[in-house]
Amino acid sequence: MNAIKEAHYNLGIAYLEAGQYSRAVPEFESAIKLDPNFIGAHCALCRAYLQQDELENAGIAVTTALKLDATHQPAILLRGMITDAYYDRGKIHLDDRGYTEAVAAFQKAIALDADLGGSSQDAESEKTHIHVHLGAAYIGMKAYPQAIEALERALTQDADLVDAHYHLGYAYVEQGEHDEAIPHLERAIAIAPHLKRAHYHLARAYRALGNLEAATNAVTETLRLDPNYQPAHELAGTIKQAHYNRGITHLNSERYSEAVTAFQNAITLDSDFVTAHYNLGLAYLKMEAYQRALPSLEKTVTLDPNHKAAYHTLALAYLGQQEIGKARDAARAALKIDANYQPALSLLEAVDPSFTPPETPETAQPDPIPPINPQSSDTKSRQEMHCDLGIAYLESKMHAEAIAEFRKAIDVDSDFVGAHVGLGTVYLEMEQLDDAENAVREALRIDANADAARQLLEDIRQARPEPPQPEPTEQKVPPTDTPDVQQDLERGLAFLNNRQYEQAAAAFNRVIKADPDSMEAHYGLGQAYLEIGAYDDAKASTEAALKLNPNSQKARELIQIIVFARNIEKNKRIRKKVLSYAAVILVVMVAAFFVWRLLPPPVSDPNLIMEGSMSKDYIFGGKTEDLILTIKNSGGPAHNVGIRLQPEHGNKISYELPTSIIPEMLAGGKETVKIPITADSNIMGTQETQLQIELLAENGTELARTKFRIRLIGPVPIER
Repeated sequence: MNAIKEAHYNLGIAYLEAGQYSRAVPEFESAIKLDPNFIGAHCALCRAYLQQDELENAGIAVTTALKLDATHQPAILLRGMITDAYYDRGKIHLDDRGYTEAVAAFQKAIALDADLGGSSQDAESEKTHIHVHLGAAYIGMKAYPQAIEALERALTQDADLVDAHYHLGYAYVEQGEHDEAIPHLERAIAIAPHLKRAHYHLARAYRALGNLEAATNAVTETLRLDPNYQPAHELAGTIKQAHYNRGITHLNSERYSEAVTAFQNAITLDSDFVTAHYNLGLAYLKMEAYQRALPSLEKTVTLDPNHKAAYHTLALAYLGQQEIGKARDAARAALKIDANYQPALSLLEAVDPSFTPPETPETAQPDPIPPINPQSSDTKSRQEMHCDLGIAYLESKMHAEAIAEFRKAIDVDSDFVGAHVGLGTVYLEMEQLDDAENAVREALRIDANADAARQLLEDIRQARPEPPQPEPTEQKVPPTDTPDVQQDLERGLAFLNNRQYEQAAAAFNRVIKADPDSMEAHYGLGQAYLEIGAYDDAKASTEAALKLNPNSQKARELIQIIVFARNIEKNKRIRKKVLSYAAVILVVMVAAFFVWRLLPPPVSDPNLIMEGSMSKDYIFGGKTEDLILTIKNSGGPAHNVGIRLQPEHGNKISYELPTSIIPEMLAGGKETVKIPITADSNIMGTQETQLQIELLAENGTELARTKFRIRLIGPVPIER
């Protein structure tokens, strides 16, 4: 019986080594039928199935072997190989977007690896990534709760897995759990600062939570990393509009500092945002920060030379600085655009005695001249002028000029807190931290409760580098004086069981040095070298063990496992080479994609947006102002576009709609429509009304909608 069993087994081994795996299988099965406890046949059967990529059958065979002997090292190694094979299969499915198949393969790999206690041959860094890949596959299936569970488990094994943090943050964003997403995305960015998608999804999370400033920083960094990343451009446009809307709300509520911040954030995302530049200058003007208003208003007229309201506001800013000549020139520039523009006419009448206004109908009344509030004393005017100029230089990164202006302000008034704070801010930007701290402490000496100074001091402290931490000292194991062969052999086996393979190899080598005829030491060294991946050394050590004991079945099986593992490694290298060729093919495909992108795009639906503006943000009772409606189309062509306004006539205002429709708006087109609006002459005090403006297709379908607030002022109007 034993002879027949051995004959089937040996014939199966011969087929296996000849690569005839399908013929090897029935021979091993025949040997097992004769002796169900023949563990070597079970392992060989597993190898035959593994070579044919029949992972389920291979798993059954090796599980049977481990039931016979849970410590049988060849069976343990084979089961680790099956685990790795499932893992590789899962990655292939994931790359091919076969998410369901990938999930099944990764779950099988995790189950097998758990049964083995994580003892398979691949590096530990790859094993921890099994859960990351499982999470990515679940995300592909949009099964976000399962993805989160898998990714959290990956982080328990390695808290610094950048892919786990990124995928986890993305999954939380998709689930709407933005507070949970932010820490993981920020951690991913801290580990991999150039991961643009992490910055993008972080911007999405902050925007959803209403933290527009943080969202602005994140989306700006995304576009810095990839200026052509279209999703980031679209998100930046949405955030920009949110900043702008917030600024308009603050401006209407006379919260000018908040309005300034909002408009500056909008400009950060779009440096050519004309209306944001204009309203930023207007906010500074209302704060009487004339020097700071000038750059914004000058930028406005540079971007839009026909912006008469910006020229008029620029004239008011110059007037606030008592630069009469420049104010006169700016007002005249407004009149070149519109000779009957009443605000500019009124201003010129006030500042230019030689100015002769054009003849107007008797019913036309000039707008009142806006009040100018000069400083109460020369000293105060000079110190604030120097401070404002210093701030302007600081914002332009002209540090030397800013320092000079702040010092001039301090020379005029040594207790001017704002100048000391400004000086400290310049030094902080220049990374001169000691000078910055001296300046801010001087400000706090003058006013211990100055919030700006206290915040600046905290910024300086955070900018200082932390003191270096001492390096941890390594604990060195003292060498043993006298070699103990049996003790080293036991140590080697213990290290081997604990998967400390380098320590195991060192212990077995000490045994062999003291006793070259220790078969167990040579065999153990072969196992350790196999786990390390030193296949040639592993084979040499195992062959030495076999010479010492030619009848050792486990040594023969280990040699077969080593040869098998080396072939697997060789196949992996071949596959990597094939993948490099695949990368070349991918480049060709990408090039073809961009060629396709250059073809004319298909016709899409129209995407109309509109923006309303008036020369003033109010209308006096009985007066008429033009609402300028700017319509843009970023989609497909639109035809016969009509306009509808609500509320109806008689509700505090009346208006005249254009008699003709817009016949055609092509992609990228722009149309301007003027709608005269008249305030009811019976308006009392100050009131507000709201217009709802709709754009309609020729079949009545709504294409776009916006709302426009109008302030109405009754008798005795006061220019604010």
